[in-house]
Amino acid sequence: MPDDILLPIADLPLKLQGPLETLASKLQKGSCLIFLGAGAAVDHEAPDLPTGAELSQELAAKCKLDWHKYVPLSTMAFYYEFFFTRDLLNDYLFERVGNPAIKPSRTIRKLVEIAEVLEHQGKQVFIVTTNYDLQFERAYRDRLGRDPKVIIYRGAEDPNDKEAKLHQGLDDDPEFWRPTEPTTYLYKLHGCISSREGHGLVVTEEDYINFLANAQHDDPNKRLATEVRGRIGRSTVLFVGYSLADWNFRVIFKATAERSPADQKESYAVQYFKPPDDPLEREREEQRWDAAQAFWARKKVTVLNRDAFEFMSYLRAFLDRVLSPS
Repeated sequence: MPDDILLPIADLPLKLQGPLETLASKLQKGSCLIFLGAGAAVDHEAPDLPTGAELSQELAAKCKLDWHKYVPLSTMAFYYEFFFTRDLLNDYLFERVGNPAIKPSRTIRKLVEIAEVLEHQGKQVFIVTTNYDLQFERAYRDRLGRDPKVIIYRGAEDPNDKEAKLHQGLDDDPEFWRPTEPTTYLYKLHGCISSREGHGLVVTEEDYINFLANAQHDDPNKRLATEVRGRIGRSTVLFVGYSLADWNFRVIFKATAERSPADQKESYAVQYFKPPDDPLEREREEQRWDAAQAFWARKKVTVLNRDAFEFMSYLRAFLDRVLSPS
């Protein structure tokens, strides 16, 4: 949806204006963490990256296995690695996810605009993502002419490897690292396609188990950086294009943001739900949607049924209002 056909802000429902104003204010104060999911890379008006479901279906075909839309990518990747090799799995992901011909989505480009505005105000932007791709980095470089600060966490590595240091892009000990520059920091929770060798990416079922073991490890060189865990716990989190189904992050969220429910910040998840045309399937999917909304509401996460690009466009406008009140 182009910016020029968005509804005027005054015509937006108050239940949307409230979260937008809250998030704009939190971003301005540096107390909002943005969590970027795979849905943010989907672009309905241009070629985009494959979804997890599409990758799962492709791997099922390569393994000559039956596939259903609810079979996760982690399961099919596990079989593919078993039948073939990890190197071939990594090469396949690089080919499908690392395609430089696919331009960053409109949602990601709008997020970069928001980051640029905040940086010009001397603010710091902190983004966490489970995406392997380089779309945010490319969009940021295209607009600002430089790279963001990227930290890659290789959490799928063997937690029993005593020599492994799982953070790339950090000069300091991850236990004591604190971002200090008024710039954008991108923490890649599941690895990056640029560092895919070995078990650099969290993709198979075994990778997820390794990730969870590493994330809470006794060794500070293995567990998640203290700053990341702390920010998730004390910040309002804005989930963009994230399904909230990833159990890696749900474990981290429970151990941080949910640890002190009385003090837990309100967070928001932007998801777009379009009911199927088939009546029976529509009823089933609407029940699933309602159940998910109710579940996350108990965890103080409000699910907003909006197109991600539309929402980020409005957030950009609300940020301008917060920074330059009339």
